Amino acid sequence: MSPGALYRYYPSKDAIIEAIAEEERVAAGACLARLEGPGSIADRITDAAIAYLASACDPATGNLIVEICSESLRNTAVGERFRLIEDEAHGRIRRAVEEAQARGEIAGDLDLDLALTLLLGIGDGLVMRLRLEPARPVETLRPYLHRMIASLLGAQPA
Repeated sequence: MSPGALYRYYPSKDAIIEAIAEEERVAAGACLARLEGPGSIADRITDAAIAYLASACDPATGNLIVEICSESLRNTAVGERFRLIEDEAHGRIRRAVEEAQARGEIAGDLDLDLALTLLLGIGDGLVMRLRLEPARPVETLRPYLHRMIASLLGAQPA
């Protein structure tokens, strides 16, 4: 779509960004819903991560995620909008991990803030890496990603 045609549907750049942000919020929410399903916390985080990575690898929109992340670091308004999405995702993951910790499923001495920083950093890095390696099937990451997540959380064997 040409820039001129785009502005027929959106009155400004901010309106375009707001629409993209809302679409990202809905997509991330659908992936994060997997945190509430059955299975161990490591299984559920892995499922949510694989779903998110698969959406991030969509040839039609995958590069947009990388561009928006970069733009959110440069542009305060964009950064604030995407920070809200990030905070929502962070909160949902945190609650799921706290519940698992309360059940004794994961290490009681886990530094939750540090673990979440590492989990989200791994995800962010994989989004970029998979854009650089588009031929790699996302699903091939599952066993290794699961192992990393379980190890990071100090998950107890089932």
